[in-house]
Amino acid sequence: MSLSLLLVYGTVFIAALISVEAVLRGYIRTSARHKAVNHRLGLLDGSADHRQTYGEMLKERGVGEWRSLPIMQRLRRFYTQSGIKFDASRFALYAIAGAVAVWLVVQFLVPSNLIRIPIFVVVCLLIPVVVVWRARAIRMRKFTQKLPEALDVGVRSLAAGHPLPAAIALIGREMPDPIGSEFGLLSDELTYGVVLEDALVNLADRVGVEDLNLLAISLSVQAGTGGNLVEILQNLSKTLRDRYMLKAKVKAISSEGRITAIFMSIYPFLLYGMIKTLSPTYFDPVWESGYGPTVVSVLLAIMAVGNLILYKMVNFEY
Repeated sequence: MSLSLLLVYGTVFIAALISVEAVLRGYIRTSARHKAVNHRLGLLDGSADHRQTYGEMLKERGVGEWRSLPIMQRLRRFYTQSGIKFDASRFALYAIAGAVAVWLVVQFLVPSNLIRIPIFVVVCLLIPVVVVWRARAIRMRKFTQKLPEALDVGVRSLAAGHPLPAAIALIGREMPDPIGSEFGLLSDELTYGVVLEDALVNLADRVGVEDLNLLAISLSVQAGTGGNLVEILQNLSKTLRDRYMLKAKVKAISSEGRITAIFMSIYPFLLYGMIKTLSPTYFDPVWESGYGPTVVSVLLAIMAVGNLILYKMVNFEY
């Protein structure tokens, strides 16, 4: 094949790729333009009863459920802060599909029934926890990143002469999720008669971001002692933005150590899976000796201690 023909094929491929990207980008922009700013506004567009919508949002987030035992309250709070919307049919489908996939993988990697079932049970219990924990961490990070911008919107509203509830409602209308829906719920609570201090406590309980404690303290102190609320929120916005920048710098500096810790944590399992795939009978003497479960249990315990030390070394308090 001549060089000119290769150039023609390359040019056609690049042109087709650019065309597809342009079409997809235009479609995404068009759909985003017609989409509600946040989930709460989308629900309000399809319902005339705002109070019913408010109750449905709390119900789908699990707020107010499982209040019998303290441990159930902590699980409820952890799930609520993830922002995951509960759907029984989808949950059952994912649970069945995930259990089947995990069982196939464990059956392939672990030939001994003595530890196959415990590993299967542990993995099936850990996967939902990891999914919820990851969703919670991502949501909290987005909330922390957008909170100074939300405070700036509230500051501009207050500077224009609006009262605090109107400023909070404006944040709920103008900001995307998760800020928009959470401040919208805060505005609904104030509308339905909840005291500002209690509403802020509920907001911090639903979100789990520490920065909201600073906001709650600032508004509570200002309500009790007076002062320039616009200036208070401006200073708080600057403080939160500087704090987020500091966290980002620390995270960037420690990125090499964190990726090393992650790789060292998963490398033994990847190596075992690769050897098992290339040579299925390689580990048979270990299992046939009768000491396989004991060896694996000891190694997993040592790895857990080592991983704990690694993550303590690369995660910083700030």
